[in-house]
Amino acid sequence: MEKLDKQEQRKNNFTEIKTFPVPFTFTKTKENIALSTNASSKYSKEQIINQAIQYHLQGNIKEASRYYKYCLSQGYKDTKVFCNYGIILKDLGKLQEAEISTRKAIKLKPDFAEAHSNLGNILIDLGKLEEAETSTRKAIELNPNYAEAHYNLGNIFSDLGKLKEAELSYCKAIELNPNYAEAHYNLGNILKELGKLIEAELSYCKAIELNPNYAEAHYNLGNILKELGKLIEAELSLRKAIELKPDFVEAHLNLGSVLSDLGKSQDAEVYTRKAIELKPELAEAHLNLGNILRDLDKLKDAEISTRKAIQINPKYAMAHSNLGSILMDLGKSQDAEISTRKAIDLKPDFADAYSNLGAILMDLDKLEEANQAYQKSLEIDPKQIHLISNIIYTLSRLCMWDEIEKYLPDLNRIGIEGKAIGPLALMYIEDNPLNHLKRAIKYNQEHKREELPNINHNNNNNKIKIGYFSADFRNHPLTHLLLRTLELHDKSKFEIYAYSLSNMKDDYTIRVQKAVSVFREIHNLSDLDIVKLARNDQIDIALDLNGITKYSRISIFSYRVAPIQINYLGYAGSLGSDSYDYILADKVIIPEENKKFYTEKVLHLPNSSFPHDNTRKISVNKFSREQLGLPPDGFVFTCFNSIHKITRKEFNIWLRLLHKVERSVLWIKKPHQAAMNNLYAELTHHGIDKERIIFAENMELDDHFSRHSCADLFLDTFNFNAANTANFALSSDVPVITLLGKSYSARIAASILNACNLNELVTTSYSEYESLAYELATNKEKLKTIREKLRNKNKLSFFDSSKFTNELEIMYSNLVNK
Repeated sequence: MEKLDKQEQRKNNFTEIKTFPVPFTFTKTKENIALSTNASSKYSKEQIINQAIQYHLQGNIKEASRYYKYCLSQGYKDTKVFCNYGIILKDLGKLQEAEISTRKAIKLKPDFAEAHSNLGNILIDLGKLEEAETSTRKAIELNPNYAEAHYNLGNIFSDLGKLKEAELSYCKAIELNPNYAEAHYNLGNILKELGKLIEAELSYCKAIELNPNYAEAHYNLGNILKELGKLIEAELSLRKAIELKPDFVEAHLNLGSVLSDLGKSQDAEVYTRKAIELKPELAEAHLNLGNILRDLDKLKDAEISTRKAIQINPKYAMAHSNLGSILMDLGKSQDAEISTRKAIDLKPDFADAYSNLGAILMDLDKLEEANQAYQKSLEIDPKQIHLISNIIYTLSRLCMWDEIEKYLPDLNRIGIEGKAIGPLALMYIEDNPLNHLKRAIKYNQEHKREELPNINHNNNNNKIKIGYFSADFRNHPLTHLLLRTLELHDKSKFEIYAYSLSNMKDDYTIRVQKAVSVFREIHNLSDLDIVKLARNDQIDIALDLNGITKYSRISIFSYRVAPIQINYLGYAGSLGSDSYDYILADKVIIPEENKKFYTEKVLHLPNSSFPHDNTRKISVNKFSREQLGLPPDGFVFTCFNSIHKITRKEFNIWLRLLHKVERSVLWIKKPHQAAMNNLYAELTHHGIDKERIIFAENMELDDHFSRHSCADLFLDTFNFNAANTANFALSSDVPVITLLGKSYSARIAASILNACNLNELVTTSYSEYESLAYELATNKEKLKTIREKLRNKNKLSFFDSSKFTNELEIMYSNLVNK
């Protein structure tokens, strides 16, 4: 199962801003008068009041306030004084005094529409929304063409959650005053909440047209553009908001989020840190910084930032959930479970946290609990069609095939509509190369990084530099296959670089280090640092040996680490990206008619594209069947493929073979206990004794290789074939029967068998597969003839590691010297 998708787990906070300007009415005057103790004897009451209003209009609140107070001390009962002084009191935060003053204005003049409107605004700030609505409606009743009152009524409806009514009020305000920028702006906010994103965009654009310096409008336009997937336009809008308002914290924060989505993670870090500088206690900014640092693979720093968000806000459910994801990346699955469960405790309907918990429990091999977590997430948010991929994978590992059947009608949608998924999980469940390609393209679109300039370097040492990038230079199937090729490369003509994307090491790692010219440990470097390092090494050809799998770093290939980039071996299909120039295969894996399912150009090796280690030795431990729990004289069908590759189709055929072949047994890898129980139940349902299925315990690799000789026939799985397991079986002289499918993953064993000159073991239908297996189980001479072929390995090209390496090097040379 691939790792938690970073973009799926990232929840960058995106903040919106509403403005509610309070309109007020002034009576203007031209002359200035000086306020003194005997002002009443020099100037009329009206002159003093008008001077107060004049100061207010000029923004000289101190003097305006002094004049209003003087008017009140003199007992002037003037509606304008009470109303406008109420505005000043409101701005000073003296809301109760503001309410009293404004009500006095209304008492003096009950039909004073502006005072009713202003009272509504004061009541909003006091949280008295129902009373605010009553006051504002009164203002409209007194003056139906009062645009500001309709606007303020929209604000009240917005706060009350009456979005439709708010929309109508803002539209009425705009009808009365088409140039009302704030009304267009707040209408945009409401339209966004109603899901009318295109209309919201138009409203924000109109507000900006009327007021080009409206920073908040540029900001929220950026937010809408982000939701519409117009990330470049969103970036421009948010940058404009910052230009107009350099200390705009939310704009810096959201620009960081947009830049992160654009793959500009380093720029994203800069703007998010600026938001923190402007507002150090903004938990959301620390959380977003953690997400960005995780994207940059600075996991320790990401953990620190996310913990800071939690320190600021201990009840921040999203932060606890994201911390869980980071801890899982750090290999701390148990701690990750604790953090994620804390997020769920804080927010019981947190669908993403349940999804993350499912992935963590899978990693901890708590499969049944993982399934429950995924199901709970989907129950909370049924729109998460992408999550069905994880559910199917979990059910596959549990051999719960009846449950899987419920989701099969969705296969043409999962990872193709809605969110992207790691396509690998569904390769086990369907043989559909078009769907595999669509999912890969979708995945690439959501994970694409900005491109750096193309690389053109001159190699002056006459050696071709080959860079192999992998997280699996260890005891792993990929290294089992490729290791001998690394050792056999002609170092007089090639410089071989191994770039290790993982900190996991063992004896195989040491062997890889000795085999290559340069071994670089780069797991702790950021994507851009890796790109810089590889470019400085002047690699001619870079091979991605991971693709879209666990611990992969496909983003570095988006930036481009070498002039020629190849998808090879670690991923069974197209990566759906124009960042990869080629995919390395053979004519069985990808025949001419199937090239349409690959975005890469297909390079065909003359034989199988799967390498072989001809130095692999069988363990000195020679096992007897009795030692392994196998019958001494019965026929042993085996399949050592991972349990999730087995579907009901294969298993039903295998059960029929057990019925037809007396004293035969099925020998497979021991799965999770729950899966074992489900397989036992299948046998019982078909009237077969439980003893007819034997589960192989985990063993050291050499011992595992040795025990293959105790089997008679290897039965391949259909949607995703045996690769290294087929190699092991054939190396142990155990024939492998496969069914030729359509997808890369369903043609692997056929490719290997073709290179072993054993095409008679490649079938093209379920019935042919079953008939051939039965024939070989009951016709000892035919089985013996096939085994004789396998014993003469020196005649079979698949087992010639030197020949394979030479063919590979010829291809590399042809690519560089084009």
